[in-house]
This record gives sequence, structure tokens and C-alpha cells, in this order.
Amino acid sequence: MGSAFDRAGIEEFAVTSYTADSIDALRDACITYFLNNGCEMVSYHHLPPPGASDYSSNITVATYGFPEDWVEAYVSEKLYDIDPIPKRALNATMPFWWSEIRHQPDLGVDELTYLDRLAAADFGDGLAVPVFGPHGRNGYAGIGFGKRGVALSLIDMATIHWACQLGHQRYCDLLRSQAPNGISLSKRETEILEWVARGKSNSVIADITGLSTYTVDTYLRRIYGKMDVSDRVTAALRGMAIGLVT
Repeated sequence: MGSAFDRAGIEEFAVTSYTADSIDALRDACITYFLNNGCEMVSYHHLPPPGASDYSSNITVATYGFPEDWVEAYVSEKLYDIDPIPKRALNATMPFWWSEIRHQPDLGVDELTYLDRLAAADFGDGLAVPVFGPHGRNGYAGIGFGKRGVALSLIDMATIHWACQLGHQRYCDLLRSQAPNGISLSKRETEILEWVARGKSNSVIADITGLSTYTVDTYLRRIYGKMDVSDRVTAALRGMAIGLVT
């Protein structure tokens, strides 16, 4: 069992991550910080919310230090679809060990098969860290310590959690700054989109707003054009994903 997690360098990491001017620079800062503190593997699952322009059923996974054959299989075979660790992380508030997931009572056959395969890969235990961002733009960080193991105090785990959350928030900020110009809706268009997001039909929205059904339909078509969508469900999801509606 290795020594406790070394918390040295957290202030420098805070400055480096806050001032990172690109996603590559932020990635390098995160990897450097964790490697300097005794970690051997780092992974990051980014999960854009449904409706976001970068949303995809294929999860974006960044890794460092994991065996190449494992990473290739994880992505090419879409093992992230049956990996129960990120799924649990999205419903967790605190970090937990990868090995703890085996004790969950509701694991499916595919998930258990994945855990068997993970155990057979034999690259040691690690910490699963949930991270949360604006408008449901969440993620999961995996911090692996290899076969040597490590003893972590509550303060150690809190420091890791804080570093991961800081990196995730900065990543979200960089994504926003590098995105195309934001969508701008008029006050009336925003009002109609909010009612759409609440599941109201055009006729009901017309009654609520005092507009004709034809006018509501016209506004909705304008909203579709501005948001680059073709249906009311996607418009509502995208509106929530970028904070136009709540």
C-alpha cells in the first residue's frame, strides 16, 4: 500500500487551470498535477446534456496512462455503455473506489461481465470522481493508482474531488468560449419556448399568451431556425441545455 496522497501543488494547479487558454493546455495541467501526486492513470468522461449541439450517444472519453489495448477496446467496443462506474458517478455526490461498484445490488449481466473484464485487466484500483457543470453538462473523472494501491484520508479525497471539479468547470468554460455565437431569442420567442418545454401544445400556448395559433406556429418556426432544430422536443432540450429555459 502506497503513501497517502500528496496534496502539494494544489495552489499551482488552481492557477494553471484557471489561466489555461486552450483545452490541450488544461489537459496537460490536469495530467501533470495528478502524475506529480502519485497517480498512474487519469480518465475523463464528458457528458453533454441532451439537446446540446455537441451531444452524442458516443461518450467522449480522454485517457492517460491506461493500457493501450484496454483504451482501444473501451472505445471501439463502446464498453462505456455497460461500464457501471460512470453511471453511478452521475448519481453520486462524493468520490468512491472503482472496486466498491461490485457491491451494488442492481447490476445487470452486462455490467457484471464488464467488471469481470476490468478485474482481468489487472491495472489496480482507482477513485471515481463525479463532476458537475452548467445546465447538466456533467462528467466523471477516473484517478487510477495502479497495483501498488494508496491510502487516502478524507482530506486527500476532498482535494482530489476539488481538483477534478475545478478542471471540469474550466473545461466547460473553454468549450463555451470556443463555441459559435450564442443563440439569441426575443422575449416573446423565449416565452413560447418555455411553454413548449413545459409540454404545452400550440393551441394551449395561444390561449395563454393571447396570440393566434397561427402566430404561435410562426414564432415556433423562427425558434427552430435560430436553434437549428426541426421539432419541438429537440428545441426544448436544446433550450434547457444552453440555459434559455429552465
